[in-house]
Amino acid sequence: MTTKAAATTSHAGGDASGESPHAATPRRLIDTAAVAAFALLAAAGGYRFIAHVDLPGPLVLAAALAAWVAADLFSGLVHWAFDSFGSIRTPILGRQFIQPFREHHVDERAITRHGFAETNGASCLAALPVLGAAALVPLSSPALGVAQAFLLLSALGVLATNQCHKWAHSDPDRVPRLARLAQRLRLVLRPEEHRRHHMRPFDTHYCTASGWLNAPLNAFLKAWR
Repeated sequence: MTTKAAATTSHAGGDASGESPHAATPRRLIDTAAVAAFALLAAAGGYRFIAHVDLPGPLVLAAALAAWVAADLFSGLVHWAFDSFGSIRTPILGRQFIQPFREHHVDERAITRHGFAETNGASCLAALPVLGAAALVPLSSPALGVAQAFLLLSALGVLATNQCHKWAHSDPDRVPRLARLAQRLRLVLRPEEHRRHHMRPFDTHYCTASGWLNAPLNAFLKAWR
């Protein structure tokens, strides 16, 4: 396993920064296509849920809470993995997934300059299998309805992870008021919580949705190492 410091040094040495616009074009196309596919599948899953699932409000809220926790865990594990393994030259994953994480350690503010597709394209791509399952799961029982709600909301949560991450790095006056309120209520990632991820030795606080699971994930990764 590579250390984050080594990964950052490799990136800073020119491995990933300063790529030509032509080299970046395929990634932009993938990001845009992923956002479009996500929107279509989310709409299909949402329609199926509204039209065919009749669940009590508390069950929907429970599914939403579980989905948000799952999204936070997913964001932490993915962040840790792409910080720790491979390089931007890794086939398939390197340019689309690893490079944005490594870039972020060289320039923390880079994410604040990204447009919607660039910020969320990789998250949309990662969530497509979950959305596909949500659009196809049979709805023949209340339990399957809860499962469909969990899958759909988990995919939406994964989509939100990088946006919450971006808000944590943005100037407060560039963060929507509702997002700032959610930060204060600890519903989404707070800047002061995420700041710990950027402190040496850069090996904790990987979760970027709500940050709720940072403490248990930190303990797990410490024991695993």
